[in-house]
Amino acid sequence: MVYMNDMLDLLSTKYSNKISFSKGDVVHSHRIDSVKSTQIGFIVSGATAVEGHTLDGRWMINGLVTESMLFGVEVLLETNTVPKLAEYRVRALTDGTALLINREFFLNYMYANPQFFHQILDNVLIKYFFTAKNYKNINQTPFYKATSVLIEIVELLNLHEQSGEITLPAYITQSLLADYCRSGRARITEALETMREDGLLLSKKPIIISSYQELLSQSENFQTENGLLTK
Repeated sequence: MVYMNDMLDLLSTKYSNKISFSKGDVVHSHRIDSVKSTQIGFIVSGATAVEGHTLDGRWMINGLVTESMLFGVEVLLETNTVPKLAEYRVRALTDGTALLINREFFLNYMYANPQFFHQILDNVLIKYFFTAKNYKNINQTPFYKATSVLIEIVELLNLHEQSGEITLPAYITQSLLADYCRSGRARITEALETMREDGLLLSKKPIIISSYQELLSQSENFQTENGLLTK
């Protein structure tokens, strides 16, 4: 997460502009043949999904970018090697607003404010580790993958700090989870029903988690065999 006060400082400059978006809009896109952007984005309000373009022409969710998160961070790269390997877009899951900031101004602001620089670094690294974990879990059971992704979502939305039950936003649907987990919707629905029967969930629509700590304990207590989860 990035402190809102820092971004509001940037909002007041001539080097940034605020945009509004509606559910379904493509807020940002990066294509192999696209011209390199000169702006980095920051979500002020609302929620979006990062979607990768698959070989069969589908767009699949790779992660969430919600309030106080960055998008279009590839603009900060000094090399063209990495961007050419990726094609993705940021699609709005809700209505909202975003801040587009000039790359050079953003970099200068980071260099002049070390604490802000480390916040940005944390933001990027957290997303990297979540992505790496999801690819590591690609061959695990739908139950485990759904548990892991729910934990990720709770932590990304900073809901893990509250005690008791947690109601996820309406845009966290079973279809979104299935895409996120790289599993069929029927299998994810079955996994969520098992969670409900086990007391981990109070509801599947909306998704209500009975306790973040219980969900985390369930993930940590899985028994493994040959690197694959047995449950």
